[in-house]
Amino acid sequence: MLGALHALPAGSLRALASSLRAGVLSAGISRFGVQQAAGSDAAVVEAALQTLAASGFTPPQLAVLVQAIVDARGSQPDATSLFDLVLSGPDLPGVPTADTAAVVHTLITQAHSEVLLVGYAIHNGRELFKPLAEQMDRKPALRIMFCLDINRPYGDTSRDDEIVRRFASEFRTKHWPWTRVPRVVYDPRALVPGGPQRGSLHAKCVIVDRSIALVTSANFTEAAQHRNIEAGLLIRHQGMVDRILTYFEGLIAGAHLIPCELPS
Repeated sequence: MLGALHALPAGSLRALASSLRAGVLSAGISRFGVQQAAGSDAAVVEAALQTLAASGFTPPQLAVLVQAIVDARGSQPDATSLFDLVLSGPDLPGVPTADTAAVVHTLITQAHSEVLLVGYAIHNGRELFKPLAEQMDRKPALRIMFCLDINRPYGDTSRDDEIVRRFASEFRTKHWPWTRVPRVVYDPRALVPGGPQRGSLHAKCVIVDRSIALVTSANFTEAAQHRNIEAGLLIRHQGMVDRILTYFEGLIAGAHLIPCELPS
């Protein structure tokens, strides 16, 4: 019933509401009056209004309803301001693409209070994370946390804590050699030797200042950030960003993700 009204342009809806309040349609629903506002859509709009009128809606009440549709539409932001595709790979005519590394760099340099980075694989992190370390130096209050996969290599029978210690040492040497260190957490299930209990932290995303998130297929590697075909979604929708962040915070609070202590 209301589909016919929702399909009308905002200008037609405003004209319709005005006519229902104090114009031709205030005296009753007629094809002529509806046609003045709805044009070629007059037949379906008139049928919708007649159905509502038969249910007890008066013209002033219909005017309020139509105006509410206009107001609700105006309060909804353009989807392109809330979501944006981040497609990396070979250029194609007519298809906008973006260097994933450039998007991540932009997010990092805009950070004021906190950055959460979630990833599965890291390679050449010293280059990838340098802008983040520089941002930490510029803004001492900035908090950085990594959720990373620390897994047991095939055939490795070392103790869990030894595998974590080796990862921490390598992370500090190869990926984060700077003085200020971030917080790192990991999924201990990735250290299980095998079987149905083993799992991995395979998600990839970056969340900045609890207000914008990049969810992507790209790992923290040079190939993924610059050369691979990767697909991601940049999210500025506050409710959606909160939901992602709350999930990872819940994993940490519930000890599903546990701390990896980095050497100073």
